[in-house]
Amino acid sequence: MNASTKRREWIKNIAIIFLAVMLVLTFFSNTIMNYSLPEVATQYVQRGTITAKVRGTGNVEATDPYNVMVKETRVISSVAVKQGDEVEKDQVLYYLEDSESDELKTAEKELADLELAYMKGLFGGTVSPEIISKVSSGRTDSFSGYQSMVTDMQNRIEAAEARVKECQDAVNNISLQSTVDSNNAGVSTVVDELAKDEAATDLANAETSFTNWKEKRVAEINAAIKEKENQISDLETLIKNAQSITGNSSAGVSPSPSPGTGTDTIVTQRQAVVAEKLQVIIGLNIGGSETLAATAPESDVKNWYNNLPWKAWEEAGETENPKKCQAAYGEYRVAVDLLNEAIQNLKDYGHSTQDQLQRLEGLKAELTKLNNKLAEVNAITIGSNESAADAKKRLDEATRNITEITNANKQSSAAYANKKANAEAALANANAVLELLKKEQTDLSADINAELDLSKTNQDIAEKKEEIAKLKEKSIGAAITAPVAGTVTTLAYVAGETIKPEQAAAVIQVAGKGFTLSFSVTNDQAKKVQVGDVAELQNAWYYEDVQVILSAIKPDPESQGQKKLLVFDVTGTSIQAGQALNLSVGQRSAEYELVVPNSAIREDSNGKFILIVESKSSPLGNRYMASRVDVEVVASDDNNTAISAGLYGYEYVITTSTKPVEAGKQVRLNE
Repeated sequence: MNASTKRREWIKNIAIIFLAVMLVLTFFSNTIMNYSLPEVATQYVQRGTITAKVRGTGNVEATDPYNVMVKETRVISSVAVKQGDEVEKDQVLYYLEDSESDELKTAEKELADLELAYMKGLFGGTVSPEIISKVSSGRTDSFSGYQSMVTDMQNRIEAAEARVKECQDAVNNISLQSTVDSNNAGVSTVVDELAKDEAATDLANAETSFTNWKEKRVAEINAAIKEKENQISDLETLIKNAQSITGNSSAGVSPSPSPGTGTDTIVTQRQAVVAEKLQVIIGLNIGGSETLAATAPESDVKNWYNNLPWKAWEEAGETENPKKCQAAYGEYRVAVDLLNEAIQNLKDYGHSTQDQLQRLEGLKAELTKLNNKLAEVNAITIGSNESAADAKKRLDEATRNITEITNANKQSSAAYANKKANAEAALANANAVLELLKKEQTDLSADINAELDLSKTNQDIAEKKEEIAKLKEKSIGAAITAPVAGTVTTLAYVAGETIKPEQAAAVIQVAGKGFTLSFSVTNDQAKKVQVGDVAELQNAWYYEDVQVILSAIKPDPESQGQKKLLVFDVTGTSIQAGQALNLSVGQRSAEYELVVPNSAIREDSNGKFILIVESKSSPLGNRYMASRVDVEVVASDDNNTAISAGLYGYEYVITTSTKPVEAGKQVRLNE
């Protein structure tokens, strides 16, 4: 057999082995894979009954326990009762040893301290003999007596203080008056000095003011004279012109012109000139925008001139007509201006030369008056000025007053010194009296305080002696008894132990009162119960006569609002305080469409859900896949949970598994 044949045989064997292995894997792959998958237990989702219960455990407590308290430290000789015994009122609970209590020893020590303090207070050297006698005999004053003494002393001190104030005011007034008089003298001197300076200043100001006034007045009169001279000159020129127009120019300014001559004649003549110049314009007959009348107003003539065909003449090179029109309009404007001037003069100076001459004479008379006034002003001198004369008089008076005040001030200083010395001596005496009264007040306060302290100590001694007597009575044959009838639930001490004051030596459940029990639940659980529900006890057969009823649902103070406290009333003869009871309380049974075992409920960050098993066909058989279904828990009890979800019922829900199961993964069913 050659090499080629051997190689073919070897390849054929490998192919046979490969096909055999694949055949085995094909038939047994499902079995192999099943052993690697998580095995799950399932149960139908079906209709069922849920009985929601809230469970908890609490300790039984007395509803209103009575704590038996002892105020003394004593040693227990024997215990007369046992826990759970029923006792009557005043029945002995503990017998005590015959010995002094710590409270008695303490009271005796306190008595010794009080007596020592009392003796030191009496004979310490700071209390007056009168107070010692009063306290020793028990004749201490009443509150009203103390108040009367204090009030009387206070009134005497207030009177002394008023006298001191009176004397001090007298000293102050003398000092003040002396200072005021001195200051007044000084002020008067200063005032007169100021008056003297002010008068000198006023005199200088009056002279300056007079000079300025005279210069200003002269200037004003000169200006008025100049104005009148100008008016006279203008009027003379006007009269001269009017006379020249009427043919009297050679005669100069005549004082008696003939009637009818004057400015009104000039206006008439100039009106004729304006009409003449207007006729020249009309006679040109050169095309304008309108035809002018013989009496056309100045505005119409102006419009005619402005509306001439200037631009057309310029374009045609025409020069003659423009020149004629400009010359005629120019002469017309001059005549109009002269006419307006004459009309204004007519308004200013009157219609006739006679009026103007009369006005001229009036102006000359006013000019004469102004010249006379100027002469009068120039003749006024400073000696006639009233302000300057008044200032000079005040200056002399101020100088005289300064001399008189200086002499009077020297005489009053000695008199004030004597008055002040007498007032200061009276003030010293008043202060001495006040200090004596204050010392008496201090001594009186010390005596009253000492009397009160000693009286209080004396009273404390008497009370402490009474307390010691009572404690000694209790130190022999003493016992602790029950203040109420009931059941002894707690005994804090045994024989030989020492009772601690202000701690409960025993606790008695008062007869006729029951017990309470409480435990904390979630807010959701609290919604499932209501006040009045009867709770069930675990091992109820053992507590045949015990009844437990929910009496209150209130916030749990230790949960910050997250939980509620269920409080139950417990009754029965077989119950004792401190006993622990397991309770269940809740709603009655209810029927639900979708119920699953509690173990089927799962939860993650997205909420609560269940896993159901879905079957898928394959060439090698059915495969089972886990599928997630989100649910809402409606109710639950110890075994089952009612849910709300998108299910039809009778789906297989996964309850347990051998390995963790995830939605979408393959699982194998428990056989």
